[in-house]
Amino acid sequence: MKAALSALFPVVLVHELGNILIMLLFGAHPTRLKATLSGFEIDYLGIISDKQEMITALAGPTLGLLFSLLCANFGQVWGSDYLLMCAGLGFVIYFFNFLPEKPLDGGRVLSFALCVLLGEYKSRPILRFVDLLTTILLLVSGLYFIAKDLGFALFFAGIWLMILQQNISCK
Repeated sequence: MKAALSALFPVVLVHELGNILIMLLFGAHPTRLKATLSGFEIDYLGIISDKQEMITALAGPTLGLLFSLLCANFGQVWGSDYLLMCAGLGFVIYFFNFLPEKPLDGGRVLSFALCVLLGEYKSRPILRFVDLLTTILLLVSGLYFIAKDLGFALFFAGIWLMILQQNISCK
């Protein structure tokens, strides 16, 4: 457990670093990193367009996937269980983060894209449907995994996302 938590720290750090680097590139200045029930949120000063916001949202998990690939490669070459654990945790977290459901980065990107294309009013029912569908798929997959004695993680992830679905907006 202690090793998993220590491997989780660089995984989260690289993700947030990816978001921060892109924000800085777009001229925004991060002011605070805060932990919430939905994950980490970065407050910033400056104006970021919707397109830049989408790129910023994708930067964290994208840099994270590159980090995971490097950890997997060097973990195998050097025989490092720690690097392999970073890679494994990273792949799971970063791919999960691409799911099209708010508050995850994939959901933020989908929300911004739909709101730009259709407007906030027309986007709301589509976003609610995608959120509901994603949650149902996680819950059903989680129940299947539990029945096959493969763990509770997907089921708990579905419960967590269902709780967080209460406030959907374009920003």
